[in-house]
Amino acid sequence: MDAGLHSEAWNQPLLARSRLPVEMRPREDFSVWEFLKNCVGKELTRIAMPVHFNEPLSFLQRVCEYLEYSHLLFEAERCDDPVQRLELITAFAVSGASSNWARLGKPFNPLQGETFELDRSQDRCFRAVCEQVSHHPPTSAFHAEATDGSWIFHGAVTPKLSFLGKSVEINPRGTVTLEFPKRLEVYTWQNVLCKIHNIIVGKLWVEHYGELSIRCHGNGYRSELKWNSHSLIGTDQRHKLHGYIVDPAGKKVKAMYGKWMDALYSLPMDTWKRHKKGGSGRKRISELSIGAVGSGDGRPRWKSFSVELPMQQEQSTNSEPTSSTAGPDNCEDREGDEESGASTLADLSIPGQALLWRRAPRPADSRRYFSFTRFTLALNDNSDAELLARLPGTDTRRRPDVRALELGDLALAQAEKSRLEEKQRQALRRNSSGGVWFRPGRNRHTGWEADWMFTGDYWARDWAGCPDIY
Repeated sequence: MDAGLHSEAWNQPLLARSRLPVEMRPREDFSVWEFLKNCVGKELTRIAMPVHFNEPLSFLQRVCEYLEYSHLLFEAERCDDPVQRLELITAFAVSGASSNWARLGKPFNPLQGETFELDRSQDRCFRAVCEQVSHHPPTSAFHAEATDGSWIFHGAVTPKLSFLGKSVEINPRGTVTLEFPKRLEVYTWQNVLCKIHNIIVGKLWVEHYGELSIRCHGNGYRSELKWNSHSLIGTDQRHKLHGYIVDPAGKKVKAMYGKWMDALYSLPMDTWKRHKKGGSGRKRISELSIGAVGSGDGRPRWKSFSVELPMQQEQSTNSEPTSSTAGPDNCEDREGDEESGASTLADLSIPGQALLWRRAPRPADSRRYFSFTRFTLALNDNSDAELLARLPGTDTRRRPDVRALELGDLALAQAEKSRLEEKQRQALRRNSSGGVWFRPGRNRHTGWEADWMFTGDYWARDWAGCPDIY
């Protein structure tokens, strides 16, 4: 396991596909406004939307994308320093948003009783189960566990999607919980907001913004991270985040900065203070930031400045190559986003900084396949007959509308989506009970109580009680 966690091997799924069966269909022929003009101010989770908006994934699979950088959890659990441990957990929380960069398709709403199992025990040493435990409000419960018992990651997400006229806001309501049973530690946080801009006119782009607070309920340490919003700060600050590790006495002991779609760094507080003040022998933060440079015509030009002084930069063992040394498959993926007015690069090259996490390169043709990452491309793969044989009939890989969209048949995908939605309405009139594999409960190791706790019965693989949802 160690070799896989501390090398590029963790990002190479075993026998995983590198692309979808067909490229995504262009959306130019579909009028978004004709559909959305009557949805202003409404919650979109209650509206049946055409498949033109969708990507070939269920929201349950989208939840599992949070585990793309699960190696950070192994590293955090093994770390004896509580500050470094919380730094890595913060990096994991930030990494969970990175797959949304340039992702503009909406995942399919899960049907009540739908499940998704992700077993990566052979290469990433974890396994996970998700279930749609409620239809209204739509609630997706998830549970992931390390095969060596070192960590448990679980929670429930009740997303709220609102159309605001020019944008769609996604509020991922719900608390996520990370447990280290051997340390008797519990960490909790709530994810920040997401917004998709220029829904009607212009180039679509995505941002995350808000306050992320991660609290350790065992030792009193917490992480506070602010994610910048484009409406509150200058253009060159978009997508950036910064914050601190705070000790039980309320003292800031470490600083962190980065961009949610690129990387997260940490550095000592005194170094960060000198940097913010623009100390002697170095350029000021406004010069180092990747931002606008006057071009004379009133429009910004984007340039990445380099530091003139020799430096020695600390990096963690899980670091990826920087953008200047990454391979050709990384070039397209790390372009600046002209419409959002921001470069994707985060590194300020501050002496003494440590790289906590960097986003892995996407496949060179990722944009042809819904901008999926390598990890995401494997989620709906149904080519493993042995895997399918042990999955319940409720697993998302068996869902016909998602499969039809993946195969490029939009007409069939729409017909199957409508059929399944009507079948669900009929089923809910007869029975609207909650989850099969999740119940309110308490973790036997830490005593932590949650609204939806995984019972563990799923692993017995007795599917007699599974509903017929497809």
